[in-house]
Amino acid sequence: DSNGVPFSTAPIAVMGNPVTDLHEDMAAEQKALATYYHLINLTDDVDIINVLRFLGEREIVHYQRFGEALMDVYDFDESKHVF
Repeated sequence: DSNGVPFSTAPIAVMGNPVTDLHEDMAAEQKALATYYHLINLTDDVDIINVLRFLGEREIVHYQRFGEALMDVYDFDESKHVF
């Protein structure tokens, strides 16, 4: 960082469990989307609103991709238990 501290993943809240981590990722996308909606309600500047809408659409897509990955993890877990 600007203070010369090397990058570390220590502050990132991951549990090492793919199901938990993907749920946290999905929650983060929802929080960001809510923030964009809140900011849209605070302005009447069309250019800012358009940027925030674009960013919000990306959050929706990210949420969907994380959801798809979560389903893949569930499918993989189920396939390991087939006898």
